[in-house]
Amino acid sequence: MKKLGAIVIFILVSAASASGISWKTFDVKTGPLLGGWLESSTSIGWSLSLVKPLTPYIGVGAMIEVATSHSMCCDCAEYDFDELSEGLLVNFDAPLAYGFNLIANFMFLLHWEEGTVEGLYYPWRVEEDLYDADGEPVYGLYRMEEDNNDYDFESFMFRSNLGVAWRTSGGRFGLELYPLDFALVRGGDARYTMSLNAVVRVF
Repeated sequence: MKKLGAIVIFILVSAASASGISWKTFDVKTGPLLGGWLESSTSIGWSLSLVKPLTPYIGVGAMIEVATSHSMCCDCAEYDFDELSEGLLVNFDAPLAYGFNLIANFMFLLHWEEGTVEGLYYPWRVEEDLYDADGEPVYGLYRMEEDNNDYDFESFMFRSNLGVAWRTSGGRFGLELYPLDFALVRGGDARYTMSLNAVVRVF
């Protein structure tokens, strides 16, 4: 097993050296995002990631993302909260042509949401003292009360995206567009996102 690990490391180092990637090479990626949660909340935010290329095709890194989300609807809860996500990612890069690449990321993040929610959030049934026209008690009629609360949520988030990247001929600068970006948190909540990153390679 140790020999296999040494062989893999040797191959990665050789491929990186052949492409001009050194131990000092990092990609700094940052840009805006626009997303939507399944509970009809719209997110607007900004992300920053630092990726270490191991080869021209594989990289690992860390990222942090901040966003604000808000929903307005007449028949559901109205959320207004801030988001913070941070963690690790694995980056895959497949060259196409003319400086364009097909790019994908798999992210393993800790995710926090904090804010307020109004409307029918955690509603409960309250029995009322109701009577008919003859003054007799009527059983089984209830009304719903609203519970307006602070909103606080934390979870592990798995996120993956697929997009197209463009790099200058020297590979120093670039852009990444992700039209397909899916995030999943505890409880089955999901967010679909579009994002755009500017990329600077630091040698």
